[in-house]
Amino acid sequence: MHTLFTLLAGLGLIFIGTQFLTANMKQVAGARFHRLVAGATRHPLRAAGVGVAAGAVIQSTNAVTFIIVGLIAAGATTVKAAMPIVTWSYAGSTLRLLLVSVDLGLVTLILLALVGLAFLLGYDRDGRWRHMVGAALGLTLLLYGVQTMVDGSQPLRHSETLRDILAFADRFYLWGFIAGTLLASVIQGQTLSVIAIALTQGGLLGLDQTMLLVVGANLGAGIQAVAQGAGLAGTTRQLNLYQLVLKLIGVGIMLPLLMLEHWGGVPTVRSLAGWISGDLGIQVTLVHWMFQISAALAASLMSGALFRLIERWSPATAAETLSKPAFIAPAAAAQADVALEMVEQEQLRLLRRMPDFLAGLHADSPGPAAVPVATLRDSGDELSRAIDAFLKASLQHPMPPELLDRLMRRWNFNEELPVMHNALAQFAATLPRAGTQPGAVRITTTLVEALHALLVILAEEAAGGDVAGPDLMERLTSDRTAMMRQLREDLVRSSPDLPVAERQAIWRLTDMFERVTWAMRRLMLNLDPPAAA
Repeated sequence: MHTLFTLLAGLGLIFIGTQFLTANMKQVAGARFHRLVAGATRHPLRAAGVGVAAGAVIQSTNAVTFIIVGLIAAGATTVKAAMPIVTWSYAGSTLRLLLVSVDLGLVTLILLALVGLAFLLGYDRDGRWRHMVGAALGLTLLLYGVQTMVDGSQPLRHSETLRDILAFADRFYLWGFIAGTLLASVIQGQTLSVIAIALTQGGLLGLDQTMLLVVGANLGAGIQAVAQGAGLAGTTRQLNLYQLVLKLIGVGIMLPLLMLEHWGGVPTVRSLAGWISGDLGIQVTLVHWMFQISAALAASLMSGALFRLIERWSPATAAETLSKPAFIAPAAAAQADVALEMVEQEQLRLLRRMPDFLAGLHADSPGPAAVPVATLRDSGDELSRAIDAFLKASLQHPMPPELLDRLMRRWNFNEELPVMHNALAQFAATLPRAGTQPGAVRITTTLVEALHALLVILAEEAAGGDVAGPDLMERLTSDRTAMMRQLREDLVRSSPDLPVAERQAIWRLTDMFERVTWAMRRLMLNLDPPAAA
């Protein structure tokens, strides 16, 4: 019983130490790592180096992946550019296995004493040092947990029952691979490898099965990454799928080599690890490292094909496609004339899809809305923010006065786009609450048809179609207060029994109509002549 609880205590220390180490090292990396990643993705070799460093420092490839997913969502990098970082972060994370595979009993005790001293001196409460102290505590607990499991397993080495169980298991060579895959789908793959090293050093697991357990643990880690990203969609899910593909590549390389050595007697992985070191723990670590390096090299050679594969598995969502710039490029911010044309095209994209807010609501609509109103609003706002950042960068560069004036007008134009998005979204959301009484339907139909026509004309004018001309556009976007008041008064006379909730919806619709009209007028004032009102 004492042996069982000793092994369980060792497991507990490993789990707690891993959590402390990963959580605190993630905080130590912090914003500096974000900046490093954003800069490194411009060059594949630099990205690979950052991946190795990130895996070594943070000691959690899943944490590295989720940091990068956040950067992708923020537009700081792309999936294709970030793939080398994820690929090589696994190689860096092997550092933890190397530490636990070496006999560091004295080092663990010294490290524990230093951590205790840091707590005594209050460094755990100091903002500059507390995460480093927490990481050191996590590493100490991890190393001590491994040592506890090694010591606790000693009595079991002479157990006849355990020998019989292991002998029976060895008749089915792949049991270690299957067990590693299943366990790592629940437990972190790297943590399972740490446990496997401890059991091997304690004599409870044979080297063949431990190596298979490590290969299976890597595949299980890929499955776990996909499960953790189940709530993601589009490009933000692609890196989670890529982790699984990466692990499958590693399994496709390492598992046949181990099987060839076991059944064919051809010296491959185990022989190479044994030639490098006679220590069992280091041999297991080397197998883990070979897995990561072979998978990383193969994936680097096939990066283009792999990106196309995961892009097909998880294509960009409608929201991502609508919110990403199609014309502006940061490198062109210094060229005012080029920047101006790019901004005009992006803003025209936004204007041309504004009638989609009313899809399925007006007479000429071909069918129900293809994109939800909330998606149109949020993606439009995100795109207008990207345009705003590009305009601000462009305005920092010297340019002729006439170009400066046009860019400033486009900046003013951009300020009105979120107002339009919000008002149109509110209009579309309020419309169903207006009810079906004849008087209410007449007003809502009039408002929808008029608003749709105005949006279509505005997009055509912005594109230089000159379908209305400045004078007509000025009249179309003039103050509608009197007209809206008249509509409301007519409704009161024609439908005195209209429920209060429906009456409030009509009042809100007329208010949103006025807001859209005002915003359209300000947009027209900032268009380039001759289209400007």
